[in-house]
Amino acid sequence: MPLILRWRYRLIVPLWLVCMPLQVLCQQLPLRYYGQTDGLGNMAISALAQEPGGYLWIGTQNGLFRYDGARFQRFELSHGVPGPNSGPSLSPHVTALHVDSSGRLWAGTREGLYRWQGQRMVPMQFQNAKFSFYEGQNFAALGPNRLLAISQDRLWLLKTADHGKSWQAQEFFDAAQLAHHPEMRTLFSIHVGPREELWMGCGRALCHYHQGKLEVLGKESGLPAESWRAIMHDRQQTLWVRGEHHILVLPAGGHVFQDRSPRQAEQKKANAVPFLMTDAGGRVFSRNDQGVIRWNGKHWESFGEANGLTVGGGINSALVDRDGGVWLGSLGHGLIHWIGYPNWENWTPRQGLPSSVVLSFMRDRENLLHVGTRSGSAILQKTGYFSVVPATYGGSSYQWSNMAEDANGNIWAGSPSGFLVQRGRGAEADVMVAKLPRIRVLFFDLSGQLWIATERGIYRIRHPESNPVPLKVTAFPSIESINVFQGCQSPTGVLWFLTDKGLLRFDGAGWRKPRFKPAAQAFQSNILACAHDGTLWLGGELGGIWHAAEQGETQGISDVTPSLMQDQTVLALFEDSRGWLWVATGAGIGVWNRKQWRFFNQDSGLVWNDTSMNSFYEDGDGSMWVATSNGASHILRPDSLFAPLQLNVLVESVTRDDKILPPDQPVRLPWASSPLNFKLAALSYQSRETLNYRYRMQGLEPDWSKTSVPEVRYAALPAGHYRFQVAADNPAMQAYSPTMEVEVVILPPWWATRTFYAVCGLLLVLLPFLLHRYRVRWLISRQRLKEQLARERAYELEASREEERKHLTREIHDELGQHLSALRMGVSVVGLEFGGKNPSLQGKIEGMVTLVDATIKVVRNVVSSLRPSALDMGVVSALEWLTEEFTGHTGVPCSLDVCEENIVLDDQRATTIFRIAQESLTNISRHAQASQVKISLERIDEHYVLQVRDNGVGFDTALRKKKSLGLIGIRERTSMLGGEVAIFSVTGVGTTVKVSIPVADEAQNQ
Repeated sequence: MPLILRWRYRLIVPLWLVCMPLQVLCQQLPLRYYGQTDGLGNMAISALAQEPGGYLWIGTQNGLFRYDGARFQRFELSHGVPGPNSGPSLSPHVTALHVDSSGRLWAGTREGLYRWQGQRMVPMQFQNAKFSFYEGQNFAALGPNRLLAISQDRLWLLKTADHGKSWQAQEFFDAAQLAHHPEMRTLFSIHVGPREELWMGCGRALCHYHQGKLEVLGKESGLPAESWRAIMHDRQQTLWVRGEHHILVLPAGGHVFQDRSPRQAEQKKANAVPFLMTDAGGRVFSRNDQGVIRWNGKHWESFGEANGLTVGGGINSALVDRDGGVWLGSLGHGLIHWIGYPNWENWTPRQGLPSSVVLSFMRDRENLLHVGTRSGSAILQKTGYFSVVPATYGGSSYQWSNMAEDANGNIWAGSPSGFLVQRGRGAEADVMVAKLPRIRVLFFDLSGQLWIATERGIYRIRHPESNPVPLKVTAFPSIESINVFQGCQSPTGVLWFLTDKGLLRFDGAGWRKPRFKPAAQAFQSNILACAHDGTLWLGGELGGIWHAAEQGETQGISDVTPSLMQDQTVLALFEDSRGWLWVATGAGIGVWNRKQWRFFNQDSGLVWNDTSMNSFYEDGDGSMWVATSNGASHILRPDSLFAPLQLNVLVESVTRDDKILPPDQPVRLPWASSPLNFKLAALSYQSRETLNYRYRMQGLEPDWSKTSVPEVRYAALPAGHYRFQVAADNPAMQAYSPTMEVEVVILPPWWATRTFYAVCGLLLVLLPFLLHRYRVRWLISRQRLKEQLARERAYELEASREEERKHLTREIHDELGQHLSALRMGVSVVGLEFGGKNPSLQGKIEGMVTLVDATIKVVRNVVSSLRPSALDMGVVSALEWLTEEFTGHTGVPCSLDVCEENIVLDDQRATTIFRIAQESLTNISRHAQASQVKISLERIDEHYVLQVRDNGVGFDTALRKKKSLGLIGIRERTSMLGGEVAIFSVTGVGTTVKVSIPVADEAQNQ
């Protein structure tokens, strides 16, 4: 470079930095933070990506997550398929994410490279390469089946010849190229340009590779010596490069880079990860120490803490989704969604508003925007910050609820306190004109007269410039005491006022009170707005929007209320220059472009849901201002509100009995009573508050069902052929997805097959009727005999078993327990004598001691299973032990109520009661799904009564299984002692087992 050019460059750079300050935009950003309470397990975001299907992928310092708009799902990364005995999967630091030109998702960690395949991330393993990635721009697509990756300061080319089934890796540059250019030994970033040329941050320079030629760019190209970690081309083919401290651009066709660095004071934090990104409008995003910066074509705009952006350790990644939304990944504050970007701007007291309650707007002829609030007025400055005019009348003591501009550029303002104030042109001093009743609305008519609607009549100032004295309208007697809600002027000059006495019309010649048709609706409205075609818009506090048109002496009323606003209180109505109707409610705003409705609230970008009485103001450029009770919102491009919203519905997975089935294939399953679950997703991230799913199982249910939960469950589907159909609807955005179908085939059980039916029919035909009757009687008598013998034998066997349990318990406890204790003491003595001299022997001895301790514990468990020792201390102690064991194993609270004074049982009855209680608790743990269990034992007259109650699901006692072994065992044990069993159960309430056993003769004598 010639010497004179170098001096010019050195002069241009500081001049550019002086003339290009970093402008801090003073507005409150509509942000939504996602963290651990939302399912995002790690708050340190390092990478973001969106696949073509719409899923958002989030790489963190502790794992990989996927977001579908409703929930976060974690995906484990490992270097192999975990085995049955392997530990938990690793959760490495995900340093890079990339979606290639074929829509494949790649993830890089410091341990390796992964690719999304099927329903999981699979590791990419190569014999000639071991990949390791650090934060930064490590990936770039070089065509449909080729991917460039920077790993360990080397550029690798990954390619496939079979559409992604198998991949090969090779170094992109050979040893000779690397030796000739030592800068290539350290690579920081990779970017593929529009001509498929490569741009790389190499060493302290920028490397360019095209058509086999490698070129190193440095000071002679205007680049300072720096590590260039982010590279991109914008829509104008301008090359942007970003290092730790500088941002430079190379225009298309240029040869010298231009410096576009923000102030160095904003770029001092170490260990930051620079990035570059363009939004849907072509504006360039990057980071600074306070948050993010945006290039608007002339200078940088900064967004940080003053705008409500809390970044923690900084913004290390950013993403523009397919709908134009902006997502930011912070280090410590999770995932941040810039809601409504770039169409919504918000202002609050943090940006200079004297109050959060905004009431009115007015832009004067000096192009100053006046904002009326609950605590006075403010003016929007060019810096984006609101300032309070020192000469404001009353300071912050008065509410500026209405504003209007006269022919000379003066601002007239009214307040609920009744003060009428005039502000001079150019925000000069304010003058209090009059004190009136509460002012609801004021406006100038076509002749320049000021009309003021109050709660006690209508006032008029005929000559605001020369004689600003308000005079009360007294055209007819009843008009003097009316309460005026709203007033407006139609394009034809007709004045309309909505009052507590009805609607008033003034055409310049006289007043008239038109009648409504139908008349009943006239008393439901207190909100009024004039349309450009001479008609009226009416709204009511109880909900409802009506369109009124003159029909001779009456006003014809038609209801235009959308379904989502049926129960919403209408606070304000406004028709803009486009003929669109704007509706303010306590839950957000609605817009109607005469074809479609749209609804917006905080989830859409609105600063607050609760709006004000004079909510809307149309600016000169067609943008809209919205007043709320928590600040002001500015809609920059209202036309974009009706942009079509892409809405698709997906069946993410189909599961039954923890088995995951592929949703893209027909589901074919045998019949089972377990439920079939469908997990749904609607990959849209705008205005999801009214999103719901319509679904049905065609072949089972003819009608559609609705749910806002992205999961549908069908329990015990009957055998048959079905089609699960689902669609997503977003009424607020008038967006409806196509219907998706999944074929479901449930095979019949063996007892419902045709073969089984044929066999049964054949048997019925061949079986003679008389033989059947005889056999039934014979079987009944035989069964009764068997039952009697079985009870007697069971009585003997049960007594023998209990005696044997006692014997085994004592033998195991006394003999085996003593031997194990002696063995443990012996092993410990050996360890004390020889372990210190032989460390390897000490380790083996410690292992043997641990094994002996475990064996002793097993022996104790076996003894307790055979016969709890507490049973030898009496039935009360045994039941206490049983309840504690039940609560410890199941986690279900179990209480015991026993009156010990009356309970005196022999061993046989104590054992029977204990076993019955034990069997009842076993049934409860298996089937009841109870959250509380109560056991009581008491003596009533000549019987001991045991009751076991639970609050579980219950069952129909008339339909209970006849071969239920648990209930049969309870009845048999009770009948052995001449007792009775009663079972009470109510579905959804619980079950009670009541056992009554006669008192023994020995117990009565005692």
